[in-house]
Amino acid sequence: MKLVKVSIITKIIVSLIVATTVPFIISNYLSYQITGNSIKRQLVELNQNSMSITMSALQSYLHELSLLGLTYFSDPELVRLLSEKKPQNPAESVYIEQRLEKIYANYSEIGAVSYKSALTNKQFNIRNHYNEIVIIPDFKDHEMSDAHSELKQPFQVTLNNREPRLRVNKPFIDIYTREVIGLTTFDVKPLQIKNFLTSLTTSEQGPVYLFIGNNLELLYTTADEMDSNQLSLSKGVKQPTQQETAQKTREPWQVELYQRLHTPQLSTDKGELQTTEGSYVYFTKTDENGLIMTIVKFIPRTLINKARNSALGKTLLIQAVSIIFISILATLISYYMLRRIKIMFQHIKQLQMGNFQLKRKPVQKTPDELDLLEIRLHEMAGELDELWNKQYRHQLELSQARLKMLQAQINPHFLYNTLQSIATLAIKSKAHDVSDRLADFAAMFRYSMDIENEDVSLEEEIEHIQHYMVLQQGRYKQRLQFELEYPNEASCVLVPKMTLQPLVENSIIHGLERGNGQIHIVINIVLTKHSLLIEVIDNGKGFTDQQIEQVKAGYLEQVVVSEKRGIGLSNVLKRLMLYYGNGFTWSISSKPYKKTIVALSLPIESSREGQADEVINRR
Repeated sequence: MKLVKVSIITKIIVSLIVATTVPFIISNYLSYQITGNSIKRQLVELNQNSMSITMSALQSYLHELSLLGLTYFSDPELVRLLSEKKPQNPAESVYIEQRLEKIYANYSEIGAVSYKSALTNKQFNIRNHYNEIVIIPDFKDHEMSDAHSELKQPFQVTLNNREPRLRVNKPFIDIYTREVIGLTTFDVKPLQIKNFLTSLTTSEQGPVYLFIGNNLELLYTTADEMDSNQLSLSKGVKQPTQQETAQKTREPWQVELYQRLHTPQLSTDKGELQTTEGSYVYFTKTDENGLIMTIVKFIPRTLINKARNSALGKTLLIQAVSIIFISILATLISYYMLRRIKIMFQHIKQLQMGNFQLKRKPVQKTPDELDLLEIRLHEMAGELDELWNKQYRHQLELSQARLKMLQAQINPHFLYNTLQSIATLAIKSKAHDVSDRLADFAAMFRYSMDIENEDVSLEEEIEHIQHYMVLQQGRYKQRLQFELEYPNEASCVLVPKMTLQPLVENSIIHGLERGNGQIHIVINIVLTKHSLLIEVIDNGKGFTDQQIEQVKAGYLEQVVVSEKRGIGLSNVLKRLMLYYGNGFTWSISSKPYKKTIVALSLPIESSREGQADEVINRR
């Protein structure tokens, strides 16, 4: 069965999986490529839009720094002192330094601030403890030399302890003559710039670079390590040409970026540079003062691959669910096709175990071949059940014949008279306990040897068990306690002979003789409308789960088991099943040395109730 089932299901599942997997593989490959290009395009556009916003914030910040020099005009006294051609006295110099300190006090990122007067050639320095003092050459009545031409630039990148700084050069111009009367120079740490660029960085993406000027001087990068050849050249060294500098000091992607920005045919405000490691997205803009700023962000190829792998993973998950659904559907179809065959094999297995009471489903109006086969199987089970019952009844008749033979060998009347004579002698000897025990034993013997009647009233069965318990209590004394509860209206109910004694005997043998030496046995009998409920309860050794399973297995085997002691619990249950049929039920629950219950439910049939009335009338 297993080979047939697996073979059919495997064929169906494999065929459906192959039919769906091949298109899935092709579509996944195309989707992987298209998704990767789409994600890359979206990342580029998203970063360029973010760069545009950041660029506006940076230009506003640099414009704000550039306007600091105009705040001098808010103090007329300061303007007057800076506009005089004669040198300032010490008090005036102190005033100028204090005013300059106050102007730049709100900008903690500004380091050394130097002001050089073109009228007196006197230089004022504040915050010189942060950085080295910038030496501004004398430029009274003439312009600065070529060696200091960088001071003419509004913004430039300088190095301070190998760290880049933004140097701001702001000339102080007379509002009337429009002549330069001084120059303010200060260095700015890229703290605010870092805050602006941090919004462009994530833990998964690459570094961000900020270049200023036409020569792409690197002002700030979020990379963990910066190569020194990416920084601008030291102050005062004249470059041969911009093209030669780009070729010698920059990485390949920087060289390509420089060429793009300086080639009219390729020059654009934004774009992308592709490398084997990923893509460099750039955005460049020139402000109203002519300052060129360029932001570059590196997008690793691994990030793009991760994004499309995530999309592919979701697609594969959906496809896997689809394949599983197809497999389940194929399994259900196969199971539906083979279910009835499996049920018939289970019925055959039950027949092999001796259970002929097979559950039968309603016959279809238009039965197919499997329905006809199942009908024939149930018919065969009924015939086997009938043959088995005949065999079992034959064994019972054989047992009865043996008892009759024993009865013939031992004349009951002779035994009764003998016991009666012994009881009379016991009374004359005033051994009343012996007389009582002999009377109980004689009653038990008379009840057991009466094999003519298979059905007895419950009252007779109770009298028999009471005689039996009197003899056992006389043997075990206080070690054995017994209680019996039953309604009077149940006395006339007919039950199979010797129903209670095997159960009580089983409790005594396993609970008292093999237990802890003391036992309390209770018999509860309850009469309902359609059944007689009998419970035998004791606190003896009880049953283990394995023993209960063995009793159930022996009951299902439908074979009479011969045991050395008594007729056995399994045989009692099987005898009652033969007597009552499917209407008989039983159960066992056990907690060793606490409470063990053997419960029987005997159906009461109308015919048997009539027989009980006849028994009462005969009495």
